[in-house]
Amino acid sequence: MTCLTAAQAYAASSDDEMSPSDRRAAVHTQLAGEYLKRGQYNVAVSEVKEALAANSRYAAAYGMLGLIYSELHDEGQAVANFQQALNYSPDDSDINNNYGWYLCNHAKPQEGILHYMVALRNPLYANADKTLVNAGQCAASANDEKNAKEYFTRALRYRPDSVAARQELVELGLRTKDYVLARQNYNELQKMVQPSSQLTWMGLRLEHALGNTEVENRLASQLKTQYPDSIETTRLLSGQLN
Repeated sequence: MTCLTAAQAYAASSDDEMSPSDRRAAVHTQLAGEYLKRGQYNVAVSEVKEALAANSRYAAAYGMLGLIYSELHDEGQAVANFQQALNYSPDDSDINNNYGWYLCNHAKPQEGILHYMVALRNPLYANADKTLVNAGQCAASANDEKNAKEYFTRALRYRPDSVAARQELVELGLRTKDYVLARQNYNELQKMVQPSSQLTWMGLRLEHALGNTEVENRLASQLKTQYPDSIETTRLLSGQLN
């Protein structure tokens, strides 16, 4: 699943639309996101404090704190800050996506998906396809294959070239034995991405499920020859086909 640490209110607003205090808060929040990516958590927290000193009600800053404390495995602080962010900006798509991501990663799929759906209410939301992939992954983790398929398919309506949605539909097809779904999306993936160990492994498992031994063996040989040190080759040699 994907949290959108770089997608902040500042990116969606022009400088002319923001007060000086909001502009400072947005800049410090963006800096916090960069430090978070680098694993510099103390500096990231300091930047958020600077943001809140500029504007104590700046929702994106609290959302950033939620992400930081999530990385630090401090569940109480993560939840408190996500909820504070939503108190100030309940319809913010990025904050709802990130809180949904957090909830789904903490075994609360129904609550998480509700926040994903709130994120999608904004018709101008730029990351709708990613949020729908997140929702599909969350539903799949809860064994809700029907809704997972719907979310992945909806993601493709927003972005037909979404590699993530295609990959998830292949995996879902393999999992549910819907090999028509798996084949269709695997064929599309082959047109969209360069050959890789992951793509070869996906095709190998599909051919194995379909009983196409000749093609399966060819792909197995290709995997071992071209990607001998890959995780996928290790899985193949360990017999982890299913």
